[in-house]
Amino acid sequence: MTQRKIALDARRAVRHMTGIGHYILELAKRMPMLAPDLEFQLLVDRPLPEGVLPAGCTQVVLGRFDVDSTPCVRFYSPLWLNTHVPRYLKQNGVALFHGTNSVIPLWPPCKVVCSVHDVSFIELPNAYGPVYRYYMQAQVRLALRRADVVVTGSHSARKDLTDLLHVCDGKVVVIHHGVGDEFREGYENSYLRSVRSQFMLPDRYILHVGIVEVKKGIDTLLRAGANVIEAGFADAVVLAGCDGFGAREIRDLASGLGLGERVRFLGFVPQESLPGLYGQASVVAFSSQYEGFGLPVLEAMACGVPVIASESSSIPEVAGNAAVLVPPADAGSLTEALKAVLGNAELRAELRRRGLSRARQFTWAESAARHVAVYRQVLDKVEESTARSEAGADRV
Repeated sequence: MTQRKIALDARRAVRHMTGIGHYILELAKRMPMLAPDLEFQLLVDRPLPEGVLPAGCTQVVLGRFDVDSTPCVRFYSPLWLNTHVPRYLKQNGVALFHGTNSVIPLWPPCKVVCSVHDVSFIELPNAYGPVYRYYMQAQVRLALRRADVVVTGSHSARKDLTDLLHVCDGKVVVIHHGVGDEFREGYENSYLRSVRSQFMLPDRYILHVGIVEVKKGIDTLLRAGANVIEAGFADAVVLAGCDGFGAREIRDLASGLGLGERVRFLGFVPQESLPGLYGQASVVAFSSQYEGFGLPVLEAMACGVPVIASESSSIPEVAGNAAVLVPPADAGSLTEALKAVLGNAELRAELRRRGLSRARQFTWAESAARHVAVYRQVLDKVEESTARSEAGADRV
């Protein structure tokens, strides 16, 4: 039997990966085993790093593009998506294209599933430049109209899609993300010492993982962190993530607060170092104003670290009762929560226990199985429609 071809937009797995890149790779690692009758192809604009290609998947490099400049990438992306991709899909008989990051071709020649992770460009207009914001609004509206099924990571994100963009609720499928196997307790001391040495980590630090950008609420975290450090509850705030929109202003704020070496901008942290970074933190503070899911919350919990997070968007859905939740953009509430957690060993132990239990409820195996089910649902409809058409032609 000929395998039906499924092509995924895997570009976010090529460059420095954030949550979307890991989402793509975690699915790609598992789907070939779950669906041996399907052929999985990862479409990229330059080769994946050596050793990254998951077993059972084929890498397809289209229109090779080796420039890392953000303006160049943003200009080239729609060109790649609307020239190279449709041509390849049509010429190679691909049955289904999965737009993994909110965008799809204008005229896809096959069935389409699109993952729309959030609508932060609508909820937080000041967190993006105007050109990018308008581009994303146009692209997402197109994807919602043209995709056969829309996948999103939380019920909160689905509500935003239906309320703000008026997509039919029945067209949107919620599939939660999972936690990577590498996020766990019990790493050897030698590994932990290596990570501590690599990043010159202080003894007691408040950790934030995510792009350094406006929507992450890092300004609120820095203000709260300055209060907590001054009160003697922690030594530093550590920020792990690349610079994004508004990073310069965030760095200026850190300087204005007089934090100096007590705030550490680590930049991009490779995946192999993240568990050690989480595991040695005193607390993880996830101060984001808006999230479609919020992977760092679960990753921290899986590593046995207490979590304080914003009570906004999808975050309560992900955290459950295993984190201390505070209002977003409220430095006073975040300060008090940090002091309460850092100053109470029993509370930290309880949050650790709840967090480990909560993290176990989110697995990439379940997420991959549900994505495969969506693919089959779309493909089966194609086959049913074809069969009906052929039956009608026979009757004629």
